[in-house]
Amino acid sequence: MTINGIQIDPAKLISRDELLEFLRENGEDDRALSKLRDSHYDEYGTELIWRYLISDGMHLGTFIVPVKEGVISLPYNAVDKHDGELLELDNAKIFDADAMQLFIDDWRSFSDDLIGAMTDMLRIMHSE
Repeated sequence: MTINGIQIDPAKLISRDELLEFLRENGEDDRALSKLRDSHYDEYGTELIWRYLISDGMHLGTFIVPVKEGVISLPYNAVDKHDGELLELDNAKIFDADAMQLFIDDWRSFSDDLIGAMTDMLRIMHSE
């Protein structure tokens, strides 16, 4: 499979259950997830973990991580100044196509709105 131009062998990825067990044993937070980032960076030259910073109405945000079974969502509801995002592992789930499309649509809407507002702000700054 190819993600963002990077060829990935799914067999080399951690499984959903292995990931959740690893996180439970190592802190259930962004600091623990950073160990996986380092492993991915060594293997692929990139982290293969993305922060999705928009609330889905139940969580503040989520991490999107490819695993053997597909792509998992690791949501969080709190952020600690030392450990980063505190993961809600009981709410982790594998994305299906509809869920991923909803995330894409929400991100695009958020991004378009923010860029529009910032463009108007810049226009106002140039006109003053």
